[in-house]
Amino acid sequence: MSKYNESKVKAIFGGKGFYIALVLCLLAAAVIVYVALLHPLQKAKPVVDADPAPVAPVIQTQPIEDIPAEPVEPTVKPEELVPQVISPLDGTTVTVFSTTELMYDETMADWRTHNGLDIQAAEGDSVKTAADGTVLSVKNDELMGTTVVIRHADGYTTQYSSLMETPPVSEGQQVRAGDIIGCVGSTAAAENSMGAHLHFSVAKDGKTIDPTEYVK
Repeated sequence: MSKYNESKVKAIFGGKGFYIALVLCLLAAAVIVYVALLHPLQKAKPVVDADPAPVAPVIQTQPIEDIPAEPVEPTVKPEELVPQVISPLDGTTVTVFSTTELMYDETMADWRTHNGLDIQAAEGDSVKTAADGTVLSVKNDELMGTTVVIRHADGYTTQYSSLMETPPVSEGQQVRAGDIIGCVGSTAAAENSMGAHLHFSVAKDGKTIDPTEYVK
């Protein structure tokens, strides 16, 4: 190297120029180290998710279909337990219904048909209405004695004869099955030989039928 160049280098690195060059080198080295250290840290930094938002409970907005319940037996009212048609009297049937075969009538001393039932019982025993209805008539029949006729639903009528005089019902009165409409008597002149009894007959649309078909 020539003396000129050696002097130039000494001039640069001598004195203040040397310190300036040193500071610049240190700054450059610091920048390099900073960059080298910063980037690996940023790459290695794990991604931390924020706390998950609370999940709101699902509210059922649509009605849930009802589960079929066990069938419930309908409640029967006490009055529905009462039969719609009952026997008007507890007693002994001594003459049955007969419209095809002739039967001997001791009182009239002849053979004839019989349009009802003759039920023997003690005089004064209560006679009951066979079914709900309206009293159609209360009369004193020449042959059948004190008689009450009641009109019922579906075209039925019931007749109660040979009752004691003055029955406790009147024409047009509403009665229920089991109501007392008279008492057993012996007022039927055509059946006087039987003593105290009830002559009970039933008609459907005006035609006499066997009472046992109505009272079952």
